[in-house]
Amino acid sequence: MGFKILLQEQNRDTARKLGIATGCMFTLPFIVFYFCFYFIFHEKRETAAWSGGAAVVTANLVIAGYVISAFSEEDEFDNQIEDSNTGDEGGPRVGAFKRRTD
Repeated sequence: MGFKILLQEQNRDTARKLGIATGCMFTLPFIVFYFCFYFIFHEKRETAAWSGGAAVVTANLVIAGYVISAFSEEDEFDNQIEDSNTGDEGGPRVGAFKRRTD
């Protein structure tokens, strides 16, 4: 069920973004770890600790990049309401999304 939802046409961009982020989360920390281990921190006493720290920073940067790109997506629900006259096609807004009419 999970993969069928991601393969639907309206979710393909999100699935592509998630796949890229997952691939980066798997590969980039390993690449950074070994690059730092053999080339950057090879003269330090604890090369594995320094390289591991660089890999952790890389993983956090990938997560931050994914979150920023996810929040910068255009919201289709808001576009539908702005285009319509009544604004109730998606159901009434509640909570923080509710608009005052008085």
